[in-house]
Amino acid sequence: MDEKAIIREKALQRISKTFAIPVEDLTNDMEFGKDLTASFVSDFRNNEFDLINDDIHDVADKQTTKEMENGVLTIRTVGDYCNHMVRCHEFKPSMVKKILAI
Repeated sequence: MDEKAIIREKALQRISKTFAIPVEDLTNDMEFGKDLTASFVSDFRNNEFDLINDDIHDVADKQTTKEMENGVLTIRTVGDYCNHMVRCHEFKPSMVKKILAI
């Protein structure tokens, strides 16, 4: 298995674990907030969306962060998250590997 495929597989596993959904039930077009929902909302504890959002921002380089801030890049789906992890692996491989437990 090539490195991009491993990253995609681990990204799916991360979402699966975070939302407590079997990985085989996830599809690339599933949307955060629509198909994948948070189990609770609290000001004191991170929910599933907070964890995924932290992942997205932690692996982003300056250019990617700028694209997100300007609305050029939006991550709404499982596929978007996986693609983001693959893209960011080029710039911040150690952070992506840390977050995805590779």
